[in-house]
Amino acid sequence: MRTGIMFLFFVNVAFFGTGNVASLASFSLDSVYRLITLFDPFLMSALLLFKIFIPFFLVSAVFGVLNRSLELPPFSLFLFVLSTTDVMTVNFFFLVRDDGSWLDIGMSISHFCISGLFVLFTIVLFVLSHALVGKVLIPVGAKDKQR
Repeated sequence: MRTGIMFLFFVNVAFFGTGNVASLASFSLDSVYRLITLFDPFLMSALLLFKIFIPFFLVSAVFGVLNRSLELPPFSLFLFVLSTTDVMTVNFFFLVRDDGSWLDIGMSISHFCISGLFVLFTIVLFVLSHALVGKVLIPVGAKDKQR
């Protein structure tokens, strides 16, 4: 249970730590200008998206290694994380407002949509972690040496 909660915490840190993901147009290109000096919008956007996805790749790889090293059933941590994000989505569904200002209505709908997409993104991260560390060999006696 602790591993699943830490996975959700680090995915949220990866989501909010890279900048304002909600609007890609507001990103500063200063980090990309250090890598390429010529103005090439396609290469710059690819580098910017790569910068955004690096934390997610790291979190999914560590999640896959933990899932294998703890010798849990293959989908146990994934189902725990998925059920937690489903509860979060249902919570935001009941918080959707249809009265008040347009800002309140839009914020409640966007929170629900982001949490719904977070469920899909969790599935993609699980598939990615399986692809990244699916063939990693973890020593059998590693737990015995730590004790």
